[in-house]
Amino acid sequence: MTAAGRGAPRFPALDGVRAIAAFAVVVTHVGFNSGRSVDSGPFAPLLSRLDFGVTLFFLLSGFVIYRPFVAAALDGRAGPRPGPFLVRRAVRILPAYWLAVIVTLAVLTLRPPTAKEWWSYLPLIQTYNGDNVDPSLTQMWTLSVELCFYLLVPLFAAWACRRAADRRAVLRRNLVLFAGLGTVAITSNLLAHNWSAVGNRLLIWLPPNLDWFMLGMLLALISASAHASTPAPDGEPAEPALFGTARQLAGATGTCWMLAALVFWFATLPVGGPRSLVVPGGWEWSVKHYLYGACALLLLAPLTIGVAGRAARLLSRTPFRRLGEISYGVYLWHLPLLIAIQHALGYRTFGGHFWVLLAATCGSATAVATLSWRLLEQPLIRRASRRYPASSKVSAASKVPAFATASSSPMAEASPMAEAPPTVDAPISSSAASTRP
Repeated sequence: MTAAGRGAPRFPALDGVRAIAAFAVVVTHVGFNSGRSVDSGPFAPLLSRLDFGVTLFFLLSGFVIYRPFVAAALDGRAGPRPGPFLVRRAVRILPAYWLAVIVTLAVLTLRPPTAKEWWSYLPLIQTYNGDNVDPSLTQMWTLSVELCFYLLVPLFAAWACRRAADRRAVLRRNLVLFAGLGTVAITSNLLAHNWSAVGNRLLIWLPPNLDWFMLGMLLALISASAHASTPAPDGEPAEPALFGTARQLAGATGTCWMLAALVFWFATLPVGGPRSLVVPGGWEWSVKHYLYGACALLLLAPLTIGVAGRAARLLSRTPFRRLGEISYGVYLWHLPLLIAIQHALGYRTFGGHFWVLLAATCGSATAVATLSWRLLEQPLIRRASRRYPASSKVSAASKVPAFATASSSPMAEASPMAEAPPTVDAPISSSAASTRP
């Protein structure tokens, strides 16, 4: 089925994207710890920029989480209820996260944690109080960002997704919302590089990253608009002409992905900052940030608002879907396991052994993530979905696969994120993410 066609839209290819994004983050961390991404090899720039997986997760979250709200508004229906939505999001993210943090701090970390660190990591406030110091848990900053986004989504929807007799009113409010989110992101970006009291810490908070979520929300709006049943007044266009143009462009998957590859290659150049996990300077961070956003938009547009072609069918196959299910767990566990394996084998940081570390990390993270999914995440998601269902008025046409399930995966609601059936309740952070910035 096409993502922009008639009927109940499904986006199973997003599972494959989550799987790729999660393992891209694994590869970039292995590349850094082994020193491969900072050497003079031809693939070093590529390895150093695979933290791009975080960008994919954030855009996926924006799309999967927001689409049920805007689809309901465009159809004149009640959207997902805020209370059950937030409960499901909490169930999707927190239990698996708490397990990973407790095991890491108690067993896997190489540095004894302080009491303050325990009470910073468990409630996910480590990025705000400056205690994001354990090398085994630095990737968890993205979950703090995701949770803040989840809390704001019902507020965004309460204004922008109010039901209206004229669907164009919903479209206008959403476009105004997106412009506001982009403005906040740009302002926060500038502030982060000129406010010495906070500085680079602000870059791992939600405001400077709102534009990535906004791009996913924009894709959700364009996608939902193509399926909306509420007509516009006679003789009036139902949606901006730009939406139709965007869907036509997204239909050219090869062209979109070639452009995405070109944008990504440009991000690997020195203009994108140093090839390390150190936060780049002001203009370098900005260049890298916006290039990543453009690249992710070009990659996801054909899978969300275009026609499902061979690439989408490939990403929808069972192996990708299964990896998409566990992508959140892979994200949570890969870094503490990588550092523990490196220590157990006696490998020093930047000391090489890239392929050994990559195989051991991927294998162990996949195994642990599978256990986490089967024994903890999936049962809790199903129970929460039964007890706290989405609005009964949300039709099947508005149900989209979520972040870590048979039709989607982590950083979404089932991205640790979208309003969907129990079998598709899971996160991101959309998966997972990386230590970026």
